[in-house]
Amino acid sequence: MRIFHRSKIYLLKSVIRAYLLKIINFRKIKLSYLVLVGKNSAFFSKNEGKIVVGRKSFFFDYVEIQSRGFLKIGSNVQVNNYSRIIALEEINIGNNVTIAQFVSILDHDHQYKINNSGLYLEGYKTAPINIGDNVWISDKVTILKGVNIGDNVIIGANSLVNKDVPSNSVVGGVPSRVLKKLSNH
Repeated sequence: MRIFHRSKIYLLKSVIRAYLLKIINFRKIKLSYLVLVGKNSAFFSKNEGKIVVGRKSFFFDYVEIQSRGFLKIGSNVQVNNYSRIIALEEINIGNNVTIAQFVSILDHDHQYKINNSGLYLEGYKTAPINIGDNVWISDKVTILKGVNIGDNVIIGANSLVNKDVPSNSVVGGVPSRVLKKLSNH
């Protein structure tokens, strides 16, 4: 696990936060071995929601994790400061994924209705998100509902991912597009 410039006290507190989260929410939140939770991070599992986190994953400070559906986060995943992952239906994140700061991963959009008196929000449209293994999601990326991201992918900063991303590629832009194919050298 890659943990940069963290004191032993900070790491100890992160382990304690994870164990408390595991004990308090034992039916809805399943944390594997050596999961670390930074300060002021929030995990919510509402209604029938379930959160499963693989081993050696680290959630830095001020991270928001919510599920009303099913949220699975693999092993050796890092979620950096101020990022949020919200699953109303289903989100699956693979192993060895790095999620930078201010990233939003949302499997839903608001439904709306317009009539003579204004705009009304009426529920949600949902579609599952699947993120493969060995993915690097850079700062301020937004991943929208229904997206499948392959293995070995780099997503450039400030990108809006609203369609599938093939394996072994670098994507970026608003909306995102393939910028480069990755190859073994």
